[in-house]
Amino acid sequence: YHYKSIKFFMKKIKFKIPTEFVNLKNSFINKLKKFNKFINIKFSNNYFTDNFNKIKKFKYIKFIKISNLSMSIILFVTLSFLYLFYLSIPTLYNKDALQKDITNKLMKEFKINFSLSSNIKYLILPAPHVLVENVKIFDNNLKDPKELSQIKKLKIYISQKNLFDQNDLKITKILVEDANFLVQKKSYEFFGDYLKNQFSKKKVTIKNSNFFFKDKNNKTISIFPIKKINLFYDEEELVNKMIAKGKFFKIPFNIEWNKNFEKDAKSVTLIKLKKLDLEIKNKSFIKDKKYFARNNIFFRNAKLYSNFQIQNNLISFNSEDSKIVNNNLDYNGEIYLEPFDMKLEINLDKLNLIKFLTSSFAFIKSSNLEFLFNKNLSAKIDINAKNVRNKMFDYSKILINFDNGKINFNDSFLISKKIGSLKLNETKINLVDEKLTFNCSFNFNVINQDEFYTAFQIPKKNRKLLKNIFFDLQVNTLNDKLNINNFKINSKKSVLNDATKSIINQYNNNEKNKIYNWINLKNFTREIFNSYSG
Repeated sequence: YHYKSIKFFMKKIKFKIPTEFVNLKNSFINKLKKFNKFINIKFSNNYFTDNFNKIKKFKYIKFIKISNLSMSIILFVTLSFLYLFYLSIPTLYNKDALQKDITNKLMKEFKINFSLSSNIKYLILPAPHVLVENVKIFDNNLKDPKELSQIKKLKIYISQKNLFDQNDLKITKILVEDANFLVQKKSYEFFGDYLKNQFSKKKVTIKNSNFFFKDKNNKTISIFPIKKINLFYDEEELVNKMIAKGKFFKIPFNIEWNKNFEKDAKSVTLIKLKKLDLEIKNKSFIKDKKYFARNNIFFRNAKLYSNFQIQNNLISFNSEDSKIVNNNLDYNGEIYLEPFDMKLEINLDKLNLIKFLTSSFAFIKSSNLEFLFNKNLSAKIDINAKNVRNKMFDYSKILINFDNGKINFNDSFLISKKIGSLKLNETKINLVDEKLTFNCSFNFNVINQDEFYTAFQIPKKNRKLLKNIFFDLQVNTLNDKLNINNFKINSKKSVLNDATKSIINQYNNNEKNKIYNWINLKNFTREIFNSYSG
């Protein structure tokens, strides 16, 4: 009964067309006249007017079989079709004029000299944009422009407002994909000026690209893969912003950089390398053509505060109130940019030798240190410890040399005031399957043999004339193995007896035999000297 009543009632419903619908006539005709410029179809002047007048004559329309849901679907499909049809209008643009117009707008709005190829496409998804392939970027030198980048894909996103007029095209953002950027000394000025000046409010995004750093001979020094970079001017904070993700010698990093435009303009850079538990924060400014910076480094239990100064090809720096695990330290150094060379001196109040060695070993095992073997890396690091927290040694000097793809610790030494000095003469370090192996030759020069024998509790009957102890150590981070080789006393030509050889071989071949602490070292040394015949 209720169903029949409702059906009868629905048949009697009359829908009156709103007067606003009729008023759309003139607006719609004007839009179609503009669109008529892009398609070669000529309608009669009264075609749409006559049809709208016909519709207007019907004051009432009866809905008998069409439901509200069906009408909604029809309306949605119609509007969607019209919307997509509207978004497709740029496919009719003149490509030559579009290429020139986009080039000029990119230069004006982003201050980047793009050289666009003729390979231009217009795509609707994921948002209306112009795709240009095989693009290049040049510096702003009009007489002799230098190529800075090669881009496989450049996407220029455009505003959806007024797509009828090609000349009124507005860029909303740009996306650079699969690009190679060339950075060398002659391009520093361009990149420096670009970072110095205000960015566009419209975002520039760079994805899946590489930065190639080259020397003056155009040889590649290093390559930095970039996953994503965003560049834009933040109107709320009034700063340039750069947010980047990439890899530094295969180590993932995040970078946030911003620069304000106040009277004393300052830049702030934050670098995070989560894999190394490393965070670097840098605040900088330029004065009298010199670059000054305050740098903070937080690495595990270390807090390093530094002051930097850069002028021309030289970076100089020194520490201020820095600490490593409640240990005061100071450091200073110089870095020459071309060719790259670094000198660093670190002075520690105290050094726990065992913890330093074990933590260094753990760090080496957990990190990919292939980048340290770069042939273009040259550096010397000098670590001095005034007080070595060890039962045998008093102070130390550790020298780390990076020499064009090779690393050594040659001439490093530990000093015992009572006994003598332990010097590292020769180092060979190799990288095998991303694991390091060390081969080191030592000379323990004994200045007081009685103190040595007392420290290691060697019985008097087994004490011989002792001046030097020569031995090699082989350390393999792949299997945590430490072997002792070429053990000699007093002379490198001396020959060990079978008993001493057996003790050393047993240690090398038994995986359970490891020296963890002073007691293990003392017992092992005493066992060797008790078996040694002299």
